Formats: sequence, C-alpha cells, structure tokens
Amino acid sequence: MQLTTVKHKIKCEMGTCKNNATHSIKMDRVGIRSQIHICDDCLHELYDIVAQAIVPKSIETAKRKGGK
Repeated sequence: MQLTTVKHKIKCEMGTCKNNATHSIKMDRVGIRSQIHICDDCLHELYDIVAQAIVPKSIETAKRKGGK
C-alpha cells in the first residue's frame, strides 16, 4: 500500500466530502479501482480512527535472565 500526492484536480471519495483530494492511497493487487483519492481533512480523521483501533505494544524493559 502506498500514499502518494495527487497532481490533478480530483474530488475526495470519502463519503459526502466535497473537498479536492490531496492524496491517493494506492493498494496492491486490486482491479481497476486500485486507488482511493482523499483530502487532508478525511486523511486526518482516518488516521485518528485507525490510531484508536490499533495501539502499538510497549517495549518491555530489559531484564536479566537468570540471577544469582
């Protein structure tokens, strides 16, 4: 999956958004409609939703293995 900048004037494809798209999400191994054009506002909202659903695991503190 790749995130690219849109060079042409294209409308955002997220719901009923009427803004112009600034980015395009290109997916691998998909048919004719392999891109989703998205504006900055919708991209930030999508990022917030994904960040709530997927939380990275914290790094465990290093502990000694086997002690005396």
